Amino acid sequence: MAQVAVRKIRKSFDRTDVLRGVDLDIAHGEFISLVGPSGCGKSTLLRVIAGLETQTDGDVLIGEQNVNGVRASRRDLAMVFQSYALYPHLSVFDNIAVPLRMRRLNAWQRLPVAGRLVPGVRRIDREIGAEVERVAALLGLADLLGRKPGQLSGGQRQRVAVGRAIVRHPKAFLLDEPLSNLDAKLRVHMRAEIAQLHRRLGATFIYVTHDQAEAMTMSDRIAVMMAGNIVQVGTPDEIYSHPRDIRVAEFIGSPKINILPGRVEAEGRVVVLGLPLDQRVDAAPGTAVRVGIRPEAVRPTSGSEPAWKGSVGYVENLGSEVFVHVEVGGVDEPVLVRLEPSEARAIAVGSPLALLPRPSAASFFDDRGHSLPVRPLAYRQAAHG
Repeated sequence: MAQVAVRKIRKSFDRTDVLRGVDLDIAHGEFISLVGPSGCGKSTLLRVIAGLETQTDGDVLIGEQNVNGVRASRRDLAMVFQSYALYPHLSVFDNIAVPLRMRRLNAWQRLPVAGRLVPGVRRIDREIGAEVERVAALLGLADLLGRKPGQLSGGQRQRVAVGRAIVRHPKAFLLDEPLSNLDAKLRVHMRAEIAQLHRRLGATFIYVTHDQAEAMTMSDRIAVMMAGNIVQVGTPDEIYSHPRDIRVAEFIGSPKINILPGRVEAEGRVVVLGLPLDQRVDAAPGTAVRVGIRPEAVRPTSGSEPAWKGSVGYVENLGSEVFVHVEVGGVDEPVLVRLEPSEARAIAVGSPLALLPRPSAASFFDDRGHSLPVRPLAYRQAAHG
């Protein structure tokens, strides 16, 4: 495994800038996800690291070595593609063995009949076979080594593609949307398998996905990309709870965060839809701000305290959780509330509902979408003191 770094990476196709001066450091053994909407440049960045695309400007470092002039086959990186890229005429065993045979046997030695007559080839074949069987056991493929890719399920084909990468013992694994061709249920299963595999191998994983749930559940850190730039890097909790940009707040999290209009009053207190919040921001009185509050941080209230008053427009009961869409005056989109089923039993479409945000639950953004620093202020005490 190795540290990987990119410095001021730019990539242009004709006159279109796809990467705009990207900087990123990836630690030894880290699982980092590059996440963002389609077209943000995440797959291009991965291909630049792999050497499959040549950057317009900037540097790629693997370990301490600058690999700008090193072709892909010499960078000692293993890439797993969305399409799996398996050889349909070869067995699972032979698909996994391909990189070992290419590395350890020359063209003459790889010939099916004549190659076996060359001294030492049988010994190398036995060593390759032992390594393939070890990796197959690790991935639960031991009983499938004789099958062809067409006889496998999508999840099994994905494991074969990963196995072919593992046998190379690369410095880092690069995975480009590896689960996007699988159905939803299998994706959940496979992302757990990939996370467990990372822990067992202790290797560096760089994982590209447009699915923020994959990034949140598997990663040590996440790099969120927008329009060719990395706008925030952090742990899943940092990205989710403390977004530095409103685009990050809106992209990360399912269901989507509530974005509400607010205004700064005296001492930095923010009022949202007539309700003073328990946080202060560093902004001048009268400043308009946008306030992000996650659905799970909004609660129904039946008390007499100040609250957002609305009516229930729609109820989504998913069994394990309930999403309530509440029409509130002053905003175009309903306020989304996430509840436990037991909390939502008495809630019906058309019924009135008062809402309160949980203390210190909001994120604040200026008119450019940049986050504003906050500090706590108990609004109930301030209102009644």
